[in-house]
Amino acid sequence: MIHAKHIAKPSRKAILIGCPGEGDNYLYSVATDIQNVKTFLTSSRGGKWKSNEIITLDYPDLTAVASVLQNTIADYSFIYFAGHGYETVNDRMICLNGTDVSDLFLLDQNPRQLIILDCCREKEYAVISGIPKDDEWFHFDGRYPERDAFDLAILQSPPGKKIVHATKSGFASWECKKGRGGVFTTSLLLSTRSFQNELPYASLKIEKLLQKAKDIIIQSGDDQEPEIVHSEGNLQVPFALYIKTEPKPALSQNFSRNQPRRTFKRETSNSGLLKVGLFFLALAIIAEHSE
Repeated sequence: MIHAKHIAKPSRKAILIGCPGEGDNYLYSVATDIQNVKTFLTSSRGGKWKSNEIITLDYPDLTAVASVLQNTIADYSFIYFAGHGYETVNDRMICLNGTDVSDLFLLDQNPRQLIILDCCREKEYAVISGIPKDDEWFHFDGRYPERDAFDLAILQSPPGKKIVHATKSGFASWECKKGRGGVFTTSLLLSTRSFQNELPYASLKIEKLLQKAKDIIIQSGDDQEPEIVHSEGNLQVPFALYIKTEPKPALSQNFSRNQPRRTFKRETSNSGLLKVGLFFLALAIIAEHSE
């Protein structure tokens, strides 16, 4: 067993960004995705993140996101985005409140970082519903071996960054209209329950989980393929931990037509130079308010 007194305490931060859009383009399932991911992170399987290590941004604008990124200093940072997106000739775009930016905008200064985006890159989707709840136990001494295992994985990982998209170039990412969550996010979280291992708290890397998530998506009646679109360094921090006592999840077989997470392009997002300018403008606004 891993004991807390033997493990150094790396810092970790998670930023969960929900951008559901407005009016006819409003995505009701975004709130469900944000809550499901937060529940996952604080679970044993997710590495027992503490609530003060998780920042949730509800339909933020560029200034809010830039401020949080600038002030997030950690040994490992995890960013999750759910909302609208699309792709141009040169960029993979995500839609914030009032502004579209490249997914590369979310890269921060921290040495280890995983970014997962559930948004369109431009198809039709069958719903997967129901994420079984974990039986979580409170440890009277406040020590959790699964948190220690995740901390150790952070410390042992070389620097590196990865950006994961819910779908390949040219395809849509789909959500359930009834608010049961995005198909990719739900499949990814379900995939963490699908492995067997002899070692307690074994690391489940994002590459293996993406393949399993793809299998779950195919079982639901579609062939959308999530993929890693950006990688640098050699990030080895797991997305999840293997927890020995866990039931296999049951997948819903009730399929229906759902809503794609795409939106119309905005002129403000077409220029890389403009994106850089917006970033520095946001920082200037932040500096002005802090004086």
